[in-house]
Amino acid sequence: RDRYRLTRAQAQDLLSRASREGWAEPKPGYGWKLRQVAKTAEAFEEIYRFRAVIEPAALLEPGFRFDRTVAASLRRTQERLASGDLDGLAPAAMTAAGAAFHEGIIRMSGNPMFFYALERANQLRRLAEYRLKVNPQRIAVQSREHLEMLDLLAKGDNLEAAHLMRRHLSGALASKSPVVHPRANDTGSTA
Repeated sequence: RDRYRLTRAQAQDLLSRASREGWAEPKPGYGWKLRQVAKTAEAFEEIYRFRAVIEPAALLEPGFRFDRTVAASLRRTQERLASGDLDGLAPAAMTAAGAAFHEGIIRMSGNPMFFYALERANQLRRLAEYRLKVNPQRIAVQSREHLEMLDLLAKGDNLEAAHLMRRHLSGALASKSPVVHPRANDTGSTA
């Protein structure tokens, strides 16, 4: 509190938010413990590589059931983002829409372990993504890929959707990684 000149209430609010987002937890008794999160470029990349394994696999689960109601809701949001109509949307809302898409799709797997793993990974990467500048062109491209995945899943082509998901996550990492971990000779390009 002293270091950042926070009141007790401000510090408690901040730590409660950190706890909800999964990167802090109260210690038994007194104090707080900061969890390992995507504080480094390597950790951020590890999260994306983990997601590139579990998300395509979830689409191939024997219990996968395409939920048309959930898909319709996801589609409306993704169509807006794909159109470039970002006026009035905060960067955090755009990031949340992407996370909601992936979590909505992975829930359809019928295996809750996939959802729990993705939810945790999203919590851990959120801290690193706070410092990324939102690139509307990247958002539009990723949203069009989301729509293509929904189309493939609606047709029952889960294998092709799984291939697209892996390419999609690899592309997202490639576009974000230079910003999270700039090379010494980079001029500060944004993703």
